[in-house]
Amino acid sequence: MTPLRSAALAAVTLLAFAAGLSAADYKVPQKNLGFPTYKNAPPGKQMSGQHAPATTPALSPEEAQKKFTLPPGFEIRLFASEPEVVNPVAMTWDERGRLWVVELYEYPLGAKPGERGRDRIKILEDTDGDGVADKVTVFAEGFSLATGIALGHGGVFLGQAPHLLFLQDTNAPLLGGAGSFQKANKQTTLLTGFGLEDRHELLNGFTWGPDGQLYMTHGVFTRANVKDPANPNEPAVRMDAAVARYNVQTRKFEVYADGTSNPWGVDFDRAGNAFLSACVIDHMFHMAPGGIYVRQGGQPMFPYAYQLLPSIVDHRHKMAAYAGIQVYLGDQWPAEHYGTIFCGNLHDNAVHQDVLTPNGSTFKSSAKQDFIRANDGWFMPVSQQVGPDGALWIMDWYDKYPCYQNARADPDGVDREHGRIWRVVYTGNEKGKPVPSRPDAKLDFAKLTSAQLVERLAHANVWQRKMAQRVLNDRRDDTVMGLLQKQFATGATLETRLASLWTLHSSGYLADDQLPKAAADKEPAIRAWAARLIGERHLGTAGDLAVLRKLASDSEPIVRTAVATACRQLTSGSLTVNTKPQSEPNAPEIAGILAAVITATPTANDVTLNHLVWMAAEPFIARDPKFAFNLLGQNSVRSAALTGTLTYKTMRRVCDLQSPAQLDGALDFLAGLPASDPLLAFALNGLVDGQKGKALKPTKPTEAVLKSLLASPREDVARFARQLGALWGDAGAMQDSLALVNDAKSPLDERLKAAQTARQLKNDAARDALLKAITPGNPEPLVLEAIAGLGQLGGQSSEALFAQWKNFSPAARRAAAETLASRNNWASQLLSEIEQKRILASDIPAATIRTLTRSEADYGMLAKRATAVFGRVRDANADKLKLIAAKKDMILNAKNPPDLKAGHEVAKKVCFTCHKLHGEGADVGPDLTGVGRSSLDALLANVIDPNQIIGAGYEMVEVETKDGRSVSGRMVENTDVRVRLLSAGPKEDVVAKSDIAKLRVSELSVMPEGLEQMPDTDFRNLIAFILNPPGDKAPFSWKNDTGHEAAPKKADAKKGAQNFAPIDRESVALWNSEWRLDAPEFEGTPAKLVEFAGKQNVLLTHPFSREKPAALERELTVPAGQKTTLKFSVASHEKGDWELRVLANGKPFLKQTIARKSADAWQPVTVDLTPLAGQKVTLRLENAANGWSWEFGYWSTIEVKSERVTAAR
Repeated sequence: MTPLRSAALAAVTLLAFAAGLSAADYKVPQKNLGFPTYKNAPPGKQMSGQHAPATTPALSPEEAQKKFTLPPGFEIRLFASEPEVVNPVAMTWDERGRLWVVELYEYPLGAKPGERGRDRIKILEDTDGDGVADKVTVFAEGFSLATGIALGHGGVFLGQAPHLLFLQDTNAPLLGGAGSFQKANKQTTLLTGFGLEDRHELLNGFTWGPDGQLYMTHGVFTRANVKDPANPNEPAVRMDAAVARYNVQTRKFEVYADGTSNPWGVDFDRAGNAFLSACVIDHMFHMAPGGIYVRQGGQPMFPYAYQLLPSIVDHRHKMAAYAGIQVYLGDQWPAEHYGTIFCGNLHDNAVHQDVLTPNGSTFKSSAKQDFIRANDGWFMPVSQQVGPDGALWIMDWYDKYPCYQNARADPDGVDREHGRIWRVVYTGNEKGKPVPSRPDAKLDFAKLTSAQLVERLAHANVWQRKMAQRVLNDRRDDTVMGLLQKQFATGATLETRLASLWTLHSSGYLADDQLPKAAADKEPAIRAWAARLIGERHLGTAGDLAVLRKLASDSEPIVRTAVATACRQLTSGSLTVNTKPQSEPNAPEIAGILAAVITATPTANDVTLNHLVWMAAEPFIARDPKFAFNLLGQNSVRSAALTGTLTYKTMRRVCDLQSPAQLDGALDFLAGLPASDPLLAFALNGLVDGQKGKALKPTKPTEAVLKSLLASPREDVARFARQLGALWGDAGAMQDSLALVNDAKSPLDERLKAAQTARQLKNDAARDALLKAITPGNPEPLVLEAIAGLGQLGGQSSEALFAQWKNFSPAARRAAAETLASRNNWASQLLSEIEQKRILASDIPAATIRTLTRSEADYGMLAKRATAVFGRVRDANADKLKLIAAKKDMILNAKNPPDLKAGHEVAKKVCFTCHKLHGEGADVGPDLTGVGRSSLDALLANVIDPNQIIGAGYEMVEVETKDGRSVSGRMVENTDVRVRLLSAGPKEDVVAKSDIAKLRVSELSVMPEGLEQMPDTDFRNLIAFILNPPGDKAPFSWKNDTGHEAAPKKADAKKGAQNFAPIDRESVALWNSEWRLDAPEFEGTPAKLVEFAGKQNVLLTHPFSREKPAALERELTVPAGQKTTLKFSVASHEKGDWELRVLANGKPFLKQTIARKSADAWQPVTVDLTPLAGQKVTLRLENAANGWSWEFGYWSTIEVKSERVTAAR
């Protein structure tokens, strides 16, 4: 405990002295605080462009305060700064209003092996009520990578991946609460298995939800497999990008909503709706329970949603590194700000304010203003929270580095001297008016009676309401039940009544008779929570189902959505994945409830409600699709707006069951629908989309049903029937579909659909139809589709492509080059044509050149030929920097102004085939509206050197099929049945898992190099347009914000010291997306190597210890009736060996020593998995120690192959 009174007494002198200093003279004050402080290391490797560090030195808190700009009437005041608080990453308050802060010194690498971590928890207190912390206590220390904190249940919840810890001060008074804590002396691990791959996406953002559970957020490129150490036999909860929650009473951990990117915090509005901010992608999301949302990369843990929910924004910012989230529900500001939502923007050094507007069962988030602008590149607003005073508190990381990319490049150079906590108060015309940091210097919720705590649930400041609920949850005083029930019934505000209802539930006092009363309430939010709490109880009693039946027809969409959520919680034990429900659900009753929800919903525009109805029904449908067919067979349901989506998704799910017998039921459903039924088109569309990659035919005859559908006067029904019939081998449908490809009288869209169907037929007739489609006179979109289809069909199509080359447009030539490069023999022919000058090398796009020069075909000879033709593809980094500088000089010093209209036309051809900008373009790469164009330097670095930093999830995934075709792109779907890749165009490739021979993640970005090779005028116009699109609505600017290069760090002078490169967990995690990696950080491992011992794309690992191996793990179902083998290659370091172990469901299948035995470092491994046929297994490949010397494991391509077994005659 360290009083700061001496500093406070000298405040006038210090301020006078500080005013005489320039910003460059500022040094952190040196004080004896009773705990260690740290000095910054010299800067190391610096980054340029959008990741350039701040170009100004750190400001003193006083100077930084002067530079802030805020709306009139608001002031930003300093509560605490360095050295009292440094590297603040999480904060919360106790019952006395003391501020608890987690300090993250060990970011990004964590403590060195064998050394004690420096992360710690501090308690900051304002004892005299002047608004400034004057007392600091170190509650606990010795942590490494601690990132989240919450108080309650007699202790402190601390997130320190891989663990969720619970700390206690057992010397504190029994009923004194956290407000009486001084020093932790007991530590318990509640959960373990949180990921460590990406150190700026660890578990974070702890807060108590309306239901009394502990909520947290987690990033997309950090893989978690969360387990309760007290229940080791329970399956792990898998999670990456998500909002999750932990029920302290039941110890249940679950994902609340899946998706987004790297959220840092979650908050709730007055009605208990959850919101978060996200990086890179759109910045604001309403997270409905059970929602599966769009994401920056990877695929959802639940692959059967068939639709990802969108963000709620109607605007974007040019800088997009968001952290923190807070709905302002305080009482210190004017009423106009109540209910608005705030998020910090680290790259913009600002805090944005949005307005939330109801939009069906969700919201729309619209820009209000940049509420805080620091005008200081060091300001990093990591968290925003309403405090005890009703004002908005800002936790400021304060660092020159704007991004985790900087921390990875220079981990020792991360600032470890600064940190600030600010308060934003409203003073109106009374500038300087005192605003205490807590309303009462003697504040202590632990000393309030239970009746007084119930009264605090009616307070106008949300901080007071949430603290009262938490203390009542901990106290469990039976005397409050009646008081809470009365306040729920008679409270003056919605906030009061909801807080009382939530506390009844979270404290265990919610009586059965309260739910029917809530369901009959005049307030939609209370009716919605009546349904939500039924779901939270997981009981499904007759009374509960009766309440849901009543609410299912409610006029308010938020109520019907809550009913669907409750049904989901009754049909599955988890919100976002299928687990066993707490009790066997009543299928007929739930079907009736869902029917009522569907019938009462007038439009299909509410995607959230649509999704949650599906999530409620899906567990039943996965068990037996007849549940859906019976539901859809009801007359009232069949004509409802939501039914089309439900029908489509049902058919998709039937296809993914991979059971011909279940397809029989779908066929019967089609046969039973009247010819005029709107559901016919939805059902057929679902069946067609569900069989992309590989068709599956029913066991029943299909001819009669298809004949009727093909004769339909409805164009959409006939079109889908033709596609489906062709896939199922119907001769007439196939003939009609192929004829349509080249029917010039038919609409282009119909012809494109027919060409897409032809791609899957893989017969001579389909090839002939596509060959005809590439001849002169056909529309370019059809030519492009046909060219792609010919690549999928193979055969002798290459000759026709060469023959038509002179007739192709530039876009068609690019597509043809890509197709020809997809098969090795065709690629060789393409190079021959270029070598013979029959095709110009300049016609070949950069992405295709990269494919050819990296080819492994013909023992590397194809790549050598390509290199001879095209030259070296990738310049060294130094050359890239020179090229960036030269292009920048050209852009800034050209005499004529740029032509933005011409730049737009160039962007359409080279940028919008992959990226969106203000809504125009494709979704293959990141949306440029908020990413990568913050300055001229940033944009040039991203365009000229796209592989300098590859956004995880945007690596190129390369697939080789069993028939010799190669396709690549960004993986956007990865289910048990198929993978889906997107590439420039946008072009989509769907490949059945059973057709895949090899799948690997490239070390390169999907974005090709070489765009700077276009003429300077075009390049300059393009850059000008991307920096200044009309959608920005801003004056023209080149945004010339030059970064700089610092001197390289001196080598460690200690003998034998080694500097290992920072671990790139993003690329490591995506080395093979089907396998999860569990490995320690040891001497530069794990790492993805471009090449090792003659093989490319190699994974390098090392065991944790002599006893604990590193491992790769994957779940799969071994097909019945097929021979299945696991094949891969491994190698050892030339100075050591290690033990390879292969396990299936924990049982050993293989144990083998891996050592150098010959000139070839690699040892092929084959494991027969056929004995596991028909079983769902967890495969585990272990890199185990064999002694303890150079135990490095090198892994090459891993593949699982299944082949049908043919009986011998």
